Amino acid sequence: LQGKERLWDILQTRNVTQIDAAYWASIPSWPTIREKIYHTEKDNAGPIVYGLETCHAFQEATSSNPSQRRIAPAGLFNTGTNYLSVLLEYNCQNPHRVEKFHGNAKRGHGNEWEVPWGKHSPASARGTYYKNKNMKYTVDEVLPVVLIRNPYGWMKSMCRNPYTAEWKGMRDKATCPQLKEKTKEWEHGEGYIPVDVKYGSGVSHHQSLGNLWNDWYGEYFYEHMNSTNKSSESPFPRLIIRFEDIIFYPYEVTQKICECAGGVLGHREEDKDVTNGTFHYVVRSAKAGMGHGPASKRNGLVDSWLRYGNNDAKDAYSEEDLEIAKEILDPMITSAFEYT
Repeated sequence: LQGKERLWDILQTRNVTQIDAAYWASIPSWPTIREKIYHTEKDNAGPIVYGLETCHAFQEATSSNPSQRRIAPAGLFNTGTNYLSVLLEYNCQNPHRVEKFHGNAKRGHGNEWEVPWGKHSPASARGTYYKNKNMKYTVDEVLPVVLIRNPYGWMKSMCRNPYTAEWKGMRDKATCPQLKEKTKEWEHGEGYIPVDVKYGSGVSHHQSLGNLWNDWYGEYFYEHMNSTNKSSESPFPRLIIRFEDIIFYPYEVTQKICECAGGVLGHREEDKDVTNGTFHYVVRSAKAGMGHGPASKRNGLVDSWLRYGNNDAKDAYSEEDLEIAKEILDPMITSAFEYT
């Protein structure tokens, strides 16, 4: 299996017994994934689930009516929020809701497609903007699970599919994601190319694409985003997980999320695609519909191993562009998620 035993074991749970030899040869081995994505040769490299210390507060706040507990993804564009939603729907159940709704598959699992303020909206919209004004639960009854992605890979993905973000040069494949004007020599902090983003909750403005990453995740990461003395204390109960980890550690990440919300790991009874007692790995693309790009460019799990496991995201940047990005990106956030 050439160092791909972990990947093969996952495929076998979905009854995959054969795969094209040339295709299999192109898929990276687990040592390659550790080197390129996790920058380590150690076998104990694993997922980061940031914010586990807030799980108790979430369960305490919802202890009077635990059947109201919900888990909901959030994240910037191109970070795998749809995929996480499907993983949770298949594999994580709120036992109190299962009992209340007698195993009703659509209502019993306790997982929502997105947070009430919109999965792509910034955290500042929490409690002030609602996509569904008739929802029957409060924001305090929702555990947001925020997906974060290596900023270097994320910026390149925004060049391919920018969603509602706009900035100068965004469609220039040769230079995107250019963060700073190169018409002259700029002082530190000057010459950045600004970005505007439209959300359901409003429009936000940022100094650059890298600053959009800082600003958006900063609202979930810091207790007081705009304070001069930023603290990484949680602004409210939430988890932040890496996009890369839901691809390469889907079981481990889903288990941690489910336990945090007081849920039970296990697929639904009516789910006949996997055998009893096994984890339901999602092997097809979770993206569908308009706004997600053509189907030919969407990736299922196996394609994601191939696409994201072979290359260090920084390899696509020049030394100059890497220096500019380092100048911009928030060191506390990049360090917390080992994106340095």
